[in-house]
Amino acid sequence: MALFLYLHFPALQLDNLQHLAENSQHVAIALVDQQHQLLQLNKAALTAGLKLQMGLASAAALCPDLQLLPYQPEQQVKVLKSVAQQLYQLSADIALDPPSGLILRLDGMLQLYDGLQSYWQALNEQLAMLAYRYQYSCGATPYAAKCLAYQQANLITTDNASLLAAIKASPLKATELTEPQQQQMIRLGIHTLGQLLALPPAELARRFDSQLLSYLGRLRGDYYHALEYLQPDPGFSRYLELLYDISDSTVLAKPLAKLLLQLEQQLNRANCQCYQLLLTLFFRDSPQLQLSIGSAQGEYKATAWLQLCQLQLENLPLPEPVYGLQLDVNHFAGQQRSTGALFEQQDARMSALQLLSLLQARLGRSAVSGLTLQNQHLPEQASQRCLPLVKGQTSPSALVLRPAFLILKPEPLTEPVTISQGPERLCPDGWQLTGQRDYYIGRNQQGQWLWLFRNARQQWFVHGWFS
Repeated sequence: MALFLYLHFPALQLDNLQHLAENSQHVAIALVDQQHQLLQLNKAALTAGLKLQMGLASAAALCPDLQLLPYQPEQQVKVLKSVAQQLYQLSADIALDPPSGLILRLDGMLQLYDGLQSYWQALNEQLAMLAYRYQYSCGATPYAAKCLAYQQANLITTDNASLLAAIKASPLKATELTEPQQQQMIRLGIHTLGQLLALPPAELARRFDSQLLSYLGRLRGDYYHALEYLQPDPGFSRYLELLYDISDSTVLAKPLAKLLLQLEQQLNRANCQCYQLLLTLFFRDSPQLQLSIGSAQGEYKATAWLQLCQLQLENLPLPEPVYGLQLDVNHFAGQQRSTGALFEQQDARMSALQLLSLLQARLGRSAVSGLTLQNQHLPEQASQRCLPLVKGQTSPSALVLRPAFLILKPEPLTEPVTISQGPERLCPDGWQLTGQRDYYIGRNQQGQWLWLFRNARQQWFVHGWFS
């Protein structure tokens, strides 16, 4: 027997906005549609006595401090897809029923979870982490499960008799019938689905249009109900609209942490990590701003990614307040657990790659580089910048009597010094005598140790200082 579960989220957009805003639980907030009617209410608004479909005048009289936000269907569908993606690891067949519903086919999952109750327990734990209000019910068909979920039946059972009895007792307002069809049924004395289903199909076909017969056929399971099941995204993409515009870039870390936690959950389920995030900031009048945050080692934990994001956000000037964030990850990679500290007495607090990621996030990628030796004799040509942590050629002589601070362009010697060691003759390529230098170590009157050289013209220069 086919079995479906319908999840109805009555205030998905509002719950998503409020979940991201701290200290807003006691503020009455409502979403209004284009007809200026209340479409979604938070708990504080319900406590104040507000009702769905109430007009603004009545709502203002009951709750003068009510905050109104516009209902955005496209934004709600994005949140709905996000919920479906997070539930995909627990249920293979998930279909969207915009703007506020999900249809899950269960008969293929019960054997995997060893029964309906075990499956529902795992699914309920995941739904509790999302912090969205929802109603649910099982049903033999998608329409039957939806009808029961809209009544908050909350039935989790495989008993077909119980589900059928609940369907027959359902009022017409919980169905997909239009308002004119419902009024027509009421005038005929039909108030429940049981009374409607008891009528002969031939009589219904004579009195009503084909849409009613099609709906009742799919409700009973007589007609095939085609569903377009969700396919998992190859990466991660979440959009988040803020309840309030944020003008301080450091405050963005709080809502961003919610997105990073969702990313961590998806990476954990897939046993993966990622090396780069793309964070997009949305403004009302200015072009959107994109930030690329990278990790040389690869991370999956939200805390590690949040630290890297905070370093870039700390000094980021915002052209205007931010009203939305989007976090994208295009590629996942398998997790690689480090075993370098297996036999060490103490684990390192931070690996070299993690330190590199922090420095790049703080200073910028171009400001962090490595150093490699070159086959040149002159000091200013003996080293070259390279990619960080790239191992180049080594030479023991490079560490012998060399200053800690080297001047890129040697400066003329303008003070008396006392020579203590030298000379050491260095020449450029080809051993050109005109370019030779005789290096010495000397000390000035202030006690500083200098690295000096004398050229072929008997001119003295300072090339560095010893620490």
